[in-house]
Amino acid sequence: MNCCFIKKLVIDEGIKAIGKFAFYGCSNLHSVCFPSTMSSLAECIFYNCPELKSIDVNKSNPVFDSREQCNAVIRTSDDAIELGCAGTTFSQSISRISRGAFRGCTGLVSLNIPQSIKVIEEYAFSDCFQLKKIVLPDDCTLDLGQSVFDGCCSLTSFHLPDAEIYFCQNPFTNCENLSSFTVSPSNKNWYTNKENNALICDSVLFAGCYNTTIDSSIKRIYASAFKGCRRLTKVFIPEGVKTIDADSFSGCVNLVNIVVDKDNKVYDSREGCNCIIETQSNKIVCGSSVAVIPKSVSTIGKYAFCGMNTPAVFSIPDNISKVEESAFMYCNSLYQLVVPANTELKRNSFFRCVSLTSVIYEPNNIFVKSKKDLTFDNSPYLSCPNLMSISISEENIPVIEHGYFVNSKKNIKPNI
Repeated sequence: MNCCFIKKLVIDEGIKAIGKFAFYGCSNLHSVCFPSTMSSLAECIFYNCPELKSIDVNKSNPVFDSREQCNAVIRTSDDAIELGCAGTTFSQSISRISRGAFRGCTGLVSLNIPQSIKVIEEYAFSDCFQLKKIVLPDDCTLDLGQSVFDGCCSLTSFHLPDAEIYFCQNPFTNCENLSSFTVSPSNKNWYTNKENNALICDSVLFAGCYNTTIDSSIKRIYASAFKGCRRLTKVFIPEGVKTIDADSFSGCVNLVNIVVDKDNKVYDSREGCNCIIETQSNKIVCGSSVAVIPKSVSTIGKYAFCGMNTPAVFSIPDNISKVEESAFMYCNSLYQLVVPANTELKRNSFFRCVSLTSVIYEPNNIFVKSKKDLTFDNSPYLSCPNLMSISISEENIPVIEHGYFVNSKKNIKPNI
C-alpha cells in the first residue's frame, strides 16, 4: 500500500493469487504484467492507482487473458473483465464487467460502454472519483447491478439512451454532485423531464438527485433512490405516493426539510417533525438530522436514520417500543446512547456507529435481562469498534467484543 516509488510491476511466475487492496495507493504505478500461473484476483487490487494504464497477462495463462492489448484482465471462460484500469479499451468480444472491476480507478475520466456489454455487475465503477462522463449505446440490452457508479462524485449528469436498461437498484448511490437525468424520447421503458430529474419507470422512481422533484405521477420511491445524496436538503412527498421503500433516503446528511402532502393517506409528517411517518403503523420510515420524534410514533423503521448526523448524546424517546434493523447504521456522530426501559433494539440497529463509546440502558429494560440478549446473533452494536461500556440495571460492563460481554483484564465472560 502507498508505495509511491513503484512505476512498473512484474509479478513472477508461480504466483497464483493477489489479495484485496494489495497495491492500494501506488500513485505512480503505470504498468502491470501478470504471469501464466495467476488464477485468482481479489477486488480493489489497484484501488487509487490513478496512473495505471497498461495491463498485460501472459499468453499462456489458462484462466485470464488481455486480448487485443485491451489493458485489462479478462476472464477467458465467460469473456468478462475481471480487472480494468484507466487505459482499458473494450474489445467487442467482451460481454460482461465483473463486480468491482474498476472500483477505485481514480484515473478514469470518461466511459464509453460498447454494445457488446450485456451485464455490468454491482460496484463495477464505484469510487471512480474523477469519472465525469458516461455514454451508453443506443439499441442495446444492458443489466446494471446495484450501485454500479457508487461514489462517482465528479459525475454531474447522466443520459439514458433508447435502449433496454434494467436496474437492480439505483446505480448512482453516493453520487453527491449528480444534478440531472435525461432520457431519450424514444425509450419505451424509462422517462423523466426537467422537473423530475430522475429515472422513472411505471410510476416508480428508481434514481433521483438533489434537483429531483417528486411529482403527483410517482406512486413508489424505490430502495436506495436517493441514497447518499448529500446535497439533498428538502423533500416533498405528494398525495399520490403510496410506497416508500426502506433505505430510500439513507445517508442524506443535509436533508433538513421533509414535508408530506396533508392529503396523502399512507404517510404524514405530523407536527412538523421533519420525518416521513407511515400513518397506520406510526413508524418512521425516513428521518433527518433535525428530526423531532413525535410522541405518537412507536417504531423507528429500517434505515430510517442510516448515515444521518444524530446528536452526540442521543436518548431514544420512551414512546419508542422498537428500533428496527439498521435504523441508525453508520451514524458516525453518535457518542452516547440512552435506551428506555420499554424499548427493544433489533440486531444491527446501531451497526458500525464508529464513534459510539457508551450505552446506558434504563433500569429494568424488559428486553435485556441476561448476556444472551446481547450475544453476536442479537447485538445491536456489531462493528462498533470504540464501544467501551454498556450499563444495564446500574451495573457497568467494561467491554463488548464481537457482541459478547468480555472482561478486558481477565478475558473472562462475567455474569449479568
